[in-house]
Amino acid sequence: MIDELIKRYGRKCSSINVDGPAEINAPMGNMKFCEAVSHSFDSPVRIFNLNLGCPGARRALGFDKDINTLSKTISVKNNIPENFVFDALKNIPAAGKSIGHVNLGLDKALERKLRPDLFIMYVKPHLITKMMHILAAQKIRPVISDYSFLSICGNVFASTYFNQAVSISFGCPESRKFGGVDDDEVIVGIPYRYVKYFMV
Repeated sequence: MIDELIKRYGRKCSSINVDGPAEINAPMGNMKFCEAVSHSFDSPVRIFNLNLGCPGARRALGFDKDINTLSKTISVKNNIPENFVFDALKNIPAAGKSIGHVNLGLDKALERKLRPDLFIMYVKPHLITKMMHILAAQKIRPVISDYSFLSICGNVFASTYFNQAVSISFGCPESRKFGGVDDDEVIVGIPYRYVKYFMV
């Protein structure tokens, strides 16, 4: 499945499974979720409580619940009013309870062992047009985030996985700095149940 997506949309596609068993590299240290997604385009990686360091991603995956500290952190780093950030965070999807781990970058062999739950891709704008037409033909409306933070972890991963929605984000400073999102790329999340439509 991942090979077919890469053929159609480019190499920046990650096949992702949540909580499934597999022998996948789980680096220690503090990774950001967007950094792990970028890494997964080249090789599989596992993210879990002890190696996920980004506060926004920790909230998205259910490892931390402290919205007040996160609001202050995002506000100071991005010069955005704290009350705006606080209200936005309440609208950005997050896990209701902590998940165990996330397996990113499943290759063809791993997909035979683990069914993907979702796919995250960085695509060029002209491909977004194609994808929007595919969705319209199926009467599916994507969720397009207008928040410039927690783009990959919250507005794409959490929205796609927990809400089962095709999710689109234009990125955030963190994802462009650490997540390998180029200036001319948009981030898209596709739930497994919809991926068949994008194989045409």
